[in-house]
Amino acid sequence: MSGLLSRWREVLIGVVLAVVGWATARVLPASWYLVFEGALVAWIGAIYIGFGLLSGTRSAVVEVVGGVVMLFLAVLGTSWAAWLLTLALVLHAGWDLAHHDGRISKAVPRWYPSFCAAADVVLAGLYAAVHRVP
Repeated sequence: MSGLLSRWREVLIGVVLAVVGWATARVLPASWYLVFEGALVAWIGAIYIGFGLLSGTRSAVVEVVGGVVMLFLAVLGTSWAAWLLTLALVLHAGWDLAHHDGRISKAVPRWYPSFCAAADVVLAGLYAAVHRVP
């Protein structure tokens, strides 16, 4: 945990970008909110697919599977139950923490898991406030 806290710049940037992404959805017409939020969750998941393909190792399979799960939850959250977007972000924050200090893949930049986990947690909180979680 202390390693994560030492990356305060990445965490701060993740928090700011999460708020900007969420606020951007609020500027769009109301009928677009959920689609934009689902697209953002899908994009967040797809980034690790790219890292996996970049690694060229066995960890690529793990990365691709994790990314596909996020994409699947984004589709379900957008089309069936919006609270699944919140769940996807919470799960992804855990995924980020599992990548801390290159534990799963060396292709993931060292700064990225801290940045992304912060963004995931902030977005999950904002989504939970808007979309009731059962």
